[in-house]
Amino acid sequence: MTATATIQQIYCLRHATGTDLGVVQGLAGLVPVKLLSELEGGTLADFVKGLPNVTAAIDSARSDPDNLFITTSTSGDVEDSIWPPGHETVDMQADQSQAPGIDVPVEFSQNISLWDHDSASSNDLLGSITIFESEQGAGEIAKLAKSEVETSYYYVTYLVH
Repeated sequence: MTATATIQQIYCLRHATGTDLGVVQGLAGLVPVKLLSELEGGTLADFVKGLPNVTAAIDSARSDPDNLFITTSTSGDVEDSIWPPGHETVDMQADQSQAPGIDVPVEFSQNISLWDHDSASSNDLLGSITIFESEQGAGEIAKLAKSEVETSYYYVTYLVH
């Protein structure tokens, strides 16, 4: 029987802003995987903001939002998106979150890629994570999807059941 992952939350720490070496260095120590049961009642956002340099990195992001969409492939085509519905995008900026609530089948492993839709050029990969069937029953998991090229940092929270 194939497992299913429910993508519960996408939390933007820093949307794509171009290269900023100081910010990249400040975010380099982010925890790549976090079991939310370890937060003892706190939120992922509060945990992340409590890490050194993260609040400054969020504050330094410019105002142009990412036009976010999600795929399970590495094609980066909005026509292949699994969220949001209707091959649309959602504007995301630093310190914002969305709750997709989508279910994705996971047979051994499943890629989840976050993209910024660009109408003038090719879409930009904001980061990817891999969900594993072996994570079934582990509780809520948050994984960091990042792109050092785009200097974007997003946590993807999911549950494998």
